[in-house]
Amino acid sequence: MKTTRLLSASAPTPVQPPQDSEKANTMIREIDLEAVRTAAGAVRDPEIRRSLAEMGLLDEVQVVDGQVTVHFHLTSPLCPTKFATSIGQEIRKRVEAIPGVASCQVVLRDHFLQAKIQESINARGRR
Repeated sequence: MKTTRLLSASAPTPVQPPQDSEKANTMIREIDLEAVRTAAGAVRDPEIRRSLAEMGLLDEVQVVDGQVTVHFHLTSPLCPTKFATSIGQEIRKRVEAIPGVASCQVVLRDHFLQAKIQESINARGRR
C-alpha cells in the first residue's frame, strides 16, 4: 500500500479510504501526522534556543506506509555543520519513536553542505 500524505501548516490532511478490495482487507496503520509534526517541531536550535516550530523552520512531512520524510531548513544556509547535523539527528530520533513509524528520512533544505549533512543525519546505526 503506497499512500503519500503531505502536511503543511495551512491545509488539513484528508484521510483517503482504500481504493480496492485488496487494500480494504489490508490492516492500515495510521501514523498521527500531528504527532510527527509536534515531535519534529519541538526540536530546539542549540544556538537560538527556540523550537523549529516556533521559528517556522519545519517545511513538510510526508508519509508513505510507515516511512516518514521530514523536510526542514535552518535560519542560515551557513549554519555550522555540527548544529545542523545535531538538529537533524534529533528530528529523526524523535519521529522514529512515534508508534507506527518504521523509519524517518530527514531532508535539509537550503544549506551549502546539504548532501554531507543529510548523509550524517540519516546514517543508520548512529544518532
